[in-house]
Amino acid sequence: ECKLGTNKITKREEIVTKQLLLESAEKFFLEYGYQAAPLRKIASEAGFTHGALYGYFSSKEELFYALTDPMVERLMKVLDRIRDEMDALPKEKQLYEMGNIYYSNIPKIVDILLADRAAVKLIINCAKGTKYEGIIDKIAGRNAMCLNKAAENSESKAVKSIKTEILEILMDGYVRTLFRLVISDKNRETIIQCMEMVGKIYETGIIALMQEKTEK
Repeated sequence: ECKLGTNKITKREEIVTKQLLLESAEKFFLEYGYQAAPLRKIASEAGFTHGALYGYFSSKEELFYALTDPMVERLMKVLDRIRDEMDALPKEKQLYEMGNIYYSNIPKIVDILLADRAAVKLIINCAKGTKYEGIIDKIAGRNAMCLNKAAENSESKAVKSIKTEILEILMDGYVRTLFRLVISDKNRETIIQCMEMVGKIYETGIIALMQEKTEK
């Protein structure tokens, strides 16, 4: 058991109460965004007082992250593992084989996002003022760094890295495509197929640009 003020509640009641608050918070965060979402309405919609809400969540920020952290942590764990697999490739093969590692992991990435579409919508459309504001830029930047690192590791005179800002813009478009497909409620197979096809177009184009720079 745990105590809230002078009232004793069971563990089961605590779990149910937190779930009701989270469901209400999700509704208002999606409608108003993080900054404008009214905590009093969140509590009232769930059937509790404003003060009672603070017995479970110390701040609006904690409430928002309770809805979004689990999905983002699972996503970043997969992205970190993909990067580690790419880094483990022989340096001279990284640029040309890293795509195969990524494509084989697209279903895992899509499954994580589809398992909590509401959390995806929150971090993409409603996260201004939170640590997830600009998350697409962060992921795009990671991808850009991996690509330029692979180009440098190739030690080939036929390949040159591309200006980081240009690569970040290209990767930003690719990452946004993924999240846009998830938010649009497309089915799993369609999203996977689109991301594989678009990924191969990006890969071919980026490698061509890296090789083109050596010809000038």
